[in-house]
Parts: sequence; structure tokens; C-alpha cells
Amino acid sequence: MKKLFSFLAIGFFILSFSQTYVNVSLDKNQVEILYKGGQKKFETDLSDNLRYTGNVFQANGDFRLSFDVNDKGEIANVKLLPELYDKTFEREVKRDLKRMEKHLAGNHNQEVSVNLSFGRDIPPSDARVAFQAREPFAGQTGSR
Repeated sequence: MKKLFSFLAIGFFILSFSQTYVNVSLDKNQVEILYKGGQKKFETDLSDNLRYTGNVFQANGDFRLSFDVNDKGEIANVKLLPELYDKTFEREVKRDLKRMEKHLAGNHNQEVSVNLSFGRDIPPSDARVAFQAREPFAGQTGSR
């Protein structure tokens, strides 16, 4: 029983550090009436869809995803910036975005631009602020 508990504890410990977090933000309320559930639902759905892709490709950094939604509620002209040499990551992001097409309302021609931030930092869950570098105390110099 102790061996099983130890194995599970080590497994959870390893998996906790291998997660990629995706922060999705839009410039304004672009998809509030376009997406069933509103903008917050769009952001969480896209973040959840992209989490696995981010883990597989070990994505880290900021990207800009832009796409058009036509009258039929279909996604077209998907662009991921900055462009990467290997198009596999871009293809998977497009596939993750296409999964959300069923939640889009038709009768709107709209261009949507989304900021994506992939990272391995664990977001604070209890509203604490992470440690940050700051200025030296008064009277101290930066050198030793």
C-alpha cells in the first residue's frame, strides 16, 4: 500500500510541473454575441482546447490568432502570428479552433483577433501575488 501511495504521489508531482497554461485575451467584446455563452465562455473553451496542443509542442510565448467568421458561422482565413518554420503547430491550433465552430452563431461577418500566451508558470489560484524583483532598500546600492 505504501508503494502504491508513493508511486501516485510521485506521478502527481511530475504531472503538476508538465502543464502548459494558456491565457486567452481579446481586445474588446468581439465574440460576445457571436459565441454561444459569450466572451468568457469563448476564452475558457479556447484555452481548454489549446492546453493539450501547448503541452505536446512545449509552446512558450505570445502569439496572435486572427480569423474570420462568415454568415454561416464558419471559421475561415485563420492566421497565427508570428509565423513559424514548422507549420505543424499552426495546423494543430487551427484544428483546435475549428472544434469551436459549432458554437458560433451565423448571420455575422466578423473578423476576430485573439492574443494567446503559452507558459509553464502556475497561475496563482488564491489571489496571492508572486514574488517580483524590486528596487533596493533606501541607502543600499545594487553592487556588493
